[in-house]
Amino acid sequence: MEEAKGNRTKVVGADGVTRRELATLPLVIGAIASTSASAQGGVAIDNASLADVQQALAAGTITSSALTQAYLARIEAYDRAGPRLNSVREVNPDALPIAARLDGVKPSTKQPLAGVPILVKDNIATGDKQHTTAGSLALDGAGARNDSTVVKQLRAAGAVILGKANLTEFANILAIGMPSGYSSLGGQVKNPYAPSLMVDEIVPVVQPGGSSAGSAVAVAAGLCAAAIGTETSGSLLSPATQNGVVTVKPTVGLIGRSGIIPISHSQDTAGPMTRTVRDAAILLNVLAAPDPHDPVTQHQQRPQDYTTGLDKEGLKGARIGIPSDPDDPLNDPFYGPLPQRSKEVMAQAIKVLQDLGATVVHAAIPEIGWIGGPGTTMAVLNRNPLGVNKGTPGTASLVFLYELKHDLNLYLRDWATGTRIKTLADVIAFNKANADKALRKRPRAICPN
Repeated sequence: MEEAKGNRTKVVGADGVTRRELATLPLVIGAIASTSASAQGGVAIDNASLADVQQALAAGTITSSALTQAYLARIEAYDRAGPRLNSVREVNPDALPIAARLDGVKPSTKQPLAGVPILVKDNIATGDKQHTTAGSLALDGAGARNDSTVVKQLRAAGAVILGKANLTEFANILAIGMPSGYSSLGGQVKNPYAPSLMVDEIVPVVQPGGSSAGSAVAVAAGLCAAAIGTETSGSLLSPATQNGVVTVKPTVGLIGRSGIIPISHSQDTAGPMTRTVRDAAILLNVLAAPDPHDPVTQHQQRPQDYTTGLDKEGLKGARIGIPSDPDDPLNDPFYGPLPQRSKEVMAQAIKVLQDLGATVVHAAIPEIGWIGGPGTTMAVLNRNPLGVNKGTPGTASLVFLYELKHDLNLYLRDWATGTRIKTLADVIAFNKANADKALRKRPRAICPN
């Protein structure tokens, strides 16, 4: 992130955090001025991996309090000020006291994340002073009766829940035509590599991806050691791609979903957002566990330690399928529509896999298996009063529509506190009554200057 790395001058150490006046210089916390400073007194949080942070905490060269304060200062400088990335919807008011209690605890086998500040997406419940809103004005001020299973596991592993990450509102199931990375409560998340907006001052030049936009941007911008996002269909993969971070789309049933504001129990899952593959494996070790309130997790199978699979020779002998067959060009829904530049990038990626020993198998997917194919979607009238295409039909997943009503109503009944919104019908009524604030159109494409 060019704007966030232009003045790498400060050191974060066990003795605390040094700050300059924001009015004088954009604040950069975590940069190491010299090799000796890096070895003796801190960690460069602007690009530190989760493993780097673990190592510094274990070595005692930094405390959880200093680390947490550094991330909070960086959030203030780049999320609230400067480029105003809007990736953090809310900071945990208890983050520093929690970190202080962990200052004497070093990462271990029992608590591998001891003292590590982590953000969670704002559709993941926390039963503390933080709010769980899905970024929606309808749920402004809403809390949760308890920690979600994911948050319980993070806390048990010693993590400091730093705050809630912004997102595409209700994980992009709110309305047709809502912008990627936008929530009525948190505003528009910006891509840290290109935080400027189009000439209309609304649409980002480079999209942050959705719906876990805030989680991905926060990791890319060095605002946390790692973050947790969620996915129903592309909501981890899309923002990871757009922001150059690592994610894993876990198989449904690997990570417990109790206390996560849902879309579809057939597809919803939480997942890690990290800087490296090793970091993702470290988080999977913590998150992949049976959830007594999520039946699909009861028969999960997982390795004892995901990091043991980090083998440089691991692709040798692996067979990797590519859903594109040169002999069947008319049945190529994924690779066929790609522009030439994208095709070249994919060809290079496939060659890298082959050079590392993988066997690539080209096979077209039958038409009935196309994502969004026959029988998987239905037409829905666009009633968004601010929508560009109001009054015209849009497409929506049948599974999402049917399961959303059931699943969201259960969450609002069993988990949500501090809100009058008790059903999906209440959300719809609120948005209709407050359309000018609660809804937002996706403007027509506008070219930047």
